[in-house]
Amino acid sequence: MKLNAQNHSLGVLRSLLLLVLIIFGVWILDERGLVAVVIEGDKSQISKVIAGLWIVSSIYWLYLSKIISEERNSFENMEFNNKKLLVSRFFNSLEKNENKDVLINAFESEFEKKISYGVIASDIALKLGLLGTIIGFILMLKPIADLNSTSPENLKIALSSMSSGMAVALYTTLTGLIISTLIRIQFHFSATLIISLLNDLAFYTENNLE
Repeated sequence: MKLNAQNHSLGVLRSLLLLVLIIFGVWILDERGLVAVVIEGDKSQISKVIAGLWIVSSIYWLYLSKIISEERNSFENMEFNNKKLLVSRFFNSLEKNENKDVLINAFESEFEKKISYGVIASDIALKLGLLGTIIGFILMLKPIADLNSTSPENLKIALSSMSSGMAVALYTTLTGLIISTLIRIQFHFSATLIISLLNDLAFYTENNLE
């Protein structure tokens, strides 16, 4: 079952393409000044933390894409010398007459654990956005609580502080939603590659190892 070697890095290339599209989208927003508006408007700096979470998640996601690509390449070329790869351990265990259904379930569980890190990162990004919303509302209501006089000057200062708090609430919520969605899209892409590999493994074992 030795297939075309061009498939070796196809998964990584697709992942890089998706990442380039995301970065290109961010660049367009930055060129229009929208990124600067968010950074300047978010006095809590939570948006920067969320952006940093996306960078770390994307680095791990690219690493995971590389692993999936190596697993796929090992399977398609029937090369099981690398004991670090799950596919190699899978077929080596099959040679010892271990139950193939149990092995496939173990294979699936191992990759589910790797994908779960992306799900956790996505949830954290969303919760950080909600935290920013709460902080923003606190900042927005604080000037009202501290208002001692209804003079025009004091009202002007209070309204200015309220608008700053509202900006924090809206920008952190927006950033959290966008980053959470992007991380989910990235790791869903990896999950589809894993499912495809699992299906091919199951099909191969059903038809060739009976």
